[in-house]
Amino acid sequence: MRKRALLFPVIGLLTITSLYAQKMPDIKLGLKVSPNLSFLIPDTRDYKYDGIKMGGVIGLVSDFYFAEHYAFSTGFNFSILGGKLSYPDKMKTDTGMVKSNLSFIYLEIPLMVKMVTKKYGRFSIFGQIGFGTGFRLTAHAQTDFTGKDGSVVSQKTDITPQTTNIRESVIIGMGTEMHIDESTLIFAGLTYSNSLNNVLTGYNSLSGANQKAFLNYAELNLGILF
Repeated sequence: MRKRALLFPVIGLLTITSLYAQKMPDIKLGLKVSPNLSFLIPDTRDYKYDGIKMGGVIGLVSDFYFAEHYAFSTGFNFSILGGKLSYPDKMKTDTGMVKSNLSFIYLEIPLMVKMVTKKYGRFSIFGQIGFGTGFRLTAHAQTDFTGKDGSVVSQKTDITPQTTNIRESVIIGMGTEMHIDESTLIFAGLTYSNSLNNVLTGYNSLSGANQKAFLNYAELNLGILF
């Protein structure tokens, strides 16, 4: 009788363990590389958008499925971003126009909800939306100052102290996955990241105004998940 009494709890424990194992979320890990186009939208008087920059992202992707077609998608990315601005400024006693080519490197951690359709043959379609937090690692600016006499002074400076430590953003994207086998897939998609906060903290030497600009980018995602 004692053996039978012990047998039922053991069977129950094994059954619960088996059911729990069946309900464990599917986790997929992988890598991505993403060429991007980024730009700065100024929010300082007399500052103007002056062009886009090409950069890139390399990172780790982690998808944690909490239901068959829904996952929390995160990871970390090393992002090379930038943009171009033009504005009036002064150098020493000379006033003129500045063309500034800014470059940033961020360690970004996205947190998104991913929605995936059922498979159509070997393909499925996904969409994702969420937020990103980027920690600024370095920032540089290549500036060309054109004075009143038409002379041009070019210089490259480290502007890391004149930038914010963190870039917060809203991320939206979509793409397609091709299933190679039961556990491996490759994916391609488009993502847009819209900055929620100013990324500059410096000031203009001519006007004394605080520099403000929002850093946005669009990227083409290419990667593999296991």
